[in-house]
Amino acid sequence: MTHPNFVTNGASLEDCHTNFFALADLCGIKWRRFYAESVLCIEPLDDPVLSSFSKCLATDILCVWRRVASQGQEQHRHNLQDGNQLNYKKELWVFWYGEEPDLTGLVSSELTADPEHGSWESGLSYECRTLLFKALHNLIERNLLSRGYSRLGKWFVQPYDSSEKTIRR
Repeated sequence: MTHPNFVTNGASLEDCHTNFFALADLCGIKWRRFYAESVLCIEPLDDPVLSSFSKCLATDILCVWRRVASQGQEQHRHNLQDGNQLNYKKELWVFWYGEEPDLTGLVSSELTADPEHGSWESGLSYECRTLLFKALHNLIERNLLSRGYSRLGKWFVQPYDSSEKTIRR
């Protein structure tokens, strides 16, 4: 790895051999964060963040969701074993390039939009870069799986199709 603070599990973007953000032109990327306060749902699609996430995915909007410690629970942030869902809130991050997409009917009215949305000009924090990378990774994964590739650990393989012609020398 090339970064002086080597992380053995490759969890840091700076530890990647190929940094996507250094290669791509992301000057026009914009994003908005939506969040729900202390929502406890038994069914996943009753959750406003998860249902909004699935609707955005269905319309090919680049997005990602995550759980974050609620206010007053910051001391438990290091303890990932805390199973109490009330100690966390969920966030939906939506990314786009150019004009903001029409999210009417996609994002639940139960979600609160962060009044400040971000853009490349206002700076791309490490947190935002990580979430954008996760959203792009999920998009690539869905695309490969829809084209018949299979997941093998962290790799994707294309199963052999006997109907394909073999190349003879």
